[in-house]
Amino acid sequence: MAQRIYKSTATMASLTCLLLCANTVNAQSDEERLKQLEQQVANLQSQVSSNKTGQDRLRFNGFLSLAYGVASNDGGYAGYTEEGTFNNDSLFGLQGAFTLTDDTEVTMQLVGRGREDWDPAIEWAYISHQFTPSFKMRAGKMRLPLFMYSDSLEVGYAQPWIRPPVEVYGAVPVTSYTGVDGLYDISLNNSTLSLQGFLGESDETIALPGGQVARLAVNDLVGGSATWTDFIWTLRANVAQAEITTGGDKLDTTFMGVGFSYNDGTWQVISEFTSLEIDGPTADTESGYITLARTFGAFSPYATIAMTESTDDSERPLSRQAAFAALTTPGSPFFGNTDVLSGSEVANLERKAYSLGVRWDVMSNVAVKFDVTRASDFGSTGGGLDGNFAPAIAYDDADVYSIKIDSAF
Repeated sequence: MAQRIYKSTATMASLTCLLLCANTVNAQSDEERLKQLEQQVANLQSQVSSNKTGQDRLRFNGFLSLAYGVASNDGGYAGYTEEGTFNNDSLFGLQGAFTLTDDTEVTMQLVGRGREDWDPAIEWAYISHQFTPSFKMRAGKMRLPLFMYSDSLEVGYAQPWIRPPVEVYGAVPVTSYTGVDGLYDISLNNSTLSLQGFLGESDETIALPGGQVARLAVNDLVGGSATWTDFIWTLRANVAQAEITTGGDKLDTTFMGVGFSYNDGTWQVISEFTSLEIDGPTADTESGYITLARTFGAFSPYATIAMTESTDDSERPLSRQAAFAALTTPGSPFFGNTDVLSGSEVANLERKAYSLGVRWDVMSNVAVKFDVTRASDFGSTGGGLDGNFAPAIAYDDADVYSIKIDSAF
């Protein structure tokens, strides 16, 4: 009995002690708890402001170009004839990026071109993941990275010209591919070296001289590039190989390019040189340009000299007249088969282009450009003009006059 009383007394004492201690602690910690609550509220506010909301995860930007051009004849240089048009270099683009995580993002770009009745087409649709601060991989449909302005090929506002020199940028009719790439940045002393490797394929319908079209399949595409920049000077080199299938023929193709640019905010110099080799009778070409621009406040006048020429003319001994005779004569083994033209001097190419223009930055995101380009020095070829895709060469030169409004938003 005494033991039970002792235990009960001890239990009561313990409970009393706990209650007294709790009251004491509560009394002592009211101020601390208030401080803790205030800190928690501050932390929540910080998290709300720092965390991405659904709206923050989705970003949109766009670009718009409205251009008018007219040529001195119907040769078709840069797509222009004596009948002026607003459609050839006009386009509208919308790009959206959705952030899945801090390191993963989905990007899509839609472009509607005036020359294609403004029908929107997907140019970019890929997912990217930043594995480290220096290394990123992407997979999906992307721009084919063959030129210095490939990533901004459709964004006229990001370029000094009305259009990139067609002698270089028009040499490859395919602009996008589906596949994967990897980008690795190496930080150097006040500069950056960026390495890119890519592989994939493409399947597109392209326009041919004479108003014809062809299905072009690009398989086993693999390539890479290296770009060094100190944000004034930029040097770039790239190479790509692929197997091109068209008309049942499979042709091994190699592309190489080098380029540089200089931009100190006042003077700008841009130059690229490319080489394209294609098995078979299709013309191998070498192309290049150099642009010099000078900024005076909101105005940036520029001058460009560009060239392109085929380098394997000896592989196409069939004359222009004989090729068209074989194409149009009933009973000929090549009657109605335009492949005979690619194996003749019709495919030979030689041309120079001289451009003078000015860019006027009307406001922070709108530029108006004026340009006059003369294409000439065709040698004994048709200069690659659609209007000279005929038994006789009709045009020895062509002048194109253009005005364009470029905007990015």
